[in-house]
Amino acid sequence: MFRRLWLLMGAVVLCGCGGPVYDETLSGPYKLWATDIDEQMHVCYAFDGGCIGRIPATVFQVGFDERYVVAASQVTSNSVGYFYIIRDIDGVSVDPSVSVHGPFDATAFAEERSRMGLPELKPIK
Repeated sequence: MFRRLWLLMGAVVLCGCGGPVYDETLSGPYKLWATDIDEQMHVCYAFDGGCIGRIPATVFQVGFDERYVVAASQVTSNSVGYFYIIRDIDGVSVDPSVSVHGPFDATAFAEERSRMGLPELKPIK
């Protein structure tokens, strides 16, 4: 199911009309990106003018360091998912199921954050 979601997100990003409504570089190739409306805000991996989806919309908190990118996303109307990306194993041709972990609920993410030394989440401005 998530594999189809990643492919759909990639297609939406690559087929959006005009420029994005939100485009902020987080760190390295990672961006916060929304093609047409803010509710499409997601984390993507930028390359040669494109951006491959990594963490699905609607992202409202992010954090990063040299090892990880973390995000909280309103994945459904009543569900928040927490994700992290292992930067060392991610790349343009890497399947997101390898480098992206989640969604976790708040409790499980707090445990992962402690265990892995994940960076703190901060609200998007």
